[in-house]
Amino acid sequence: MSRASSAKAQTQPAERGERARALSRTAQGRSRAQVSPEARAQFTLSRSFVFEAAHTLNRRDIDPPSMDASRRIHGHSYRATVEVTGSPIGESGMVLDLAQFDVALSRVSERLDHRLLDDVAGLGPATLENLCAFIWRALAPHLVGLSRVTVSRDARGDACSLSMRGA
Repeated sequence: MSRASSAKAQTQPAERGERARALSRTAQGRSRAQVSPEARAQFTLSRSFVFEAAHTLNRRDIDPPSMDASRRIHGHSYRATVEVTGSPIGESGMVLDLAQFDVALSRVSERLDHRLLDDVAGLGPATLENLCAFIWRALAPHLVGLSRVTVSRDARGDACSLSMRGA
């Protein structure tokens, strides 16, 4: 084999590899331009609010009843974290305008903050589970993509989350 043909044989595989990589980059560029990752993405926004509230809890499983402090009126500091999941909408690229998120949360917060939870219509016994469900029901009509509600009592390390499948 001559030197020229030997050199040509050695460069051809290298050239083919480089050409394939260049075509691959071009194809990737086209596919990215056609369908951006953001168009398929599901973003989750979360917002929290804190409320202070009192309640009683008539628990029948504590014996003797005099040992159950939860029967007496007492209060907690609660943190509610609400999550909304969805794809970006329109040119803004937002899942939800945070101002709308704030308005919806403030409506619920006003119904719970500095209240005797025993008197809040539609709540039931003031358990973490019932608080999650109450907040969900109050927000669902106003927040498209509502995906999770978590209520925590940070001082005690307690938390409960509610998420609905297909919501």
